[in-house]
Amino acid sequence: MQLPLDLILLLAAALVGSAAPPTCYSRMLGMRKEIKNSIENLQAEQFTKRCVAKLPDLHLDIHNSCVMSKMRSYLHAVEKITDRRCQDMLQPTVQLIRRLYIIMVVPCKAELVFLTNNCSALRRTASMAI
Repeated sequence: MQLPLDLILLLAAALVGSAAPPTCYSRMLGMRKEIKNSIENLQAEQFTKRCVAKLPDLHLDIHNSCVMSKMRSYLHAVEKITDRRCQDMLQPTVQLIRRLYIIMVVPCKAELVFLTNNCSALRRTASMAI
C-alpha cells in the first residue's frame, strides 16, 4: 500500500519540526507559559491561594524592558514570606522564574528585543496578562 504524497510530507514536516532545537526566544516564550500555568495552579489550590495572595501580580511580557525588575521584585517578595510551608509550595515556581531571568540576562541577551518600556502595562489585571 502506497501512502499519499501529502501524508508523507506531513509526517516529514512533523519529524523535522520536532527535531529542531528551540531558539532562545521560543524557550523564553515556553518558560513564560509554564510560569503562568504554575501561578494559575497555585491560585486555584486552597492552601497556596493564600500564599500567592501575599505576592504582587506577575505579568510576564518578555518584550517589555520592565519585566526584569518585575521578576526581581516578585522574587524579593517571595523571600520575605515567613511561612515556611508557603515558601516550600512556591519554590518550583520561584525556580522557573529564576531560570527565565538568568536565561534572559546571559545566554539569550543577544536575541532579546524589548519593544516597550511600559512598566504600568505589567500592573494590569490578570485577564490582560501574558
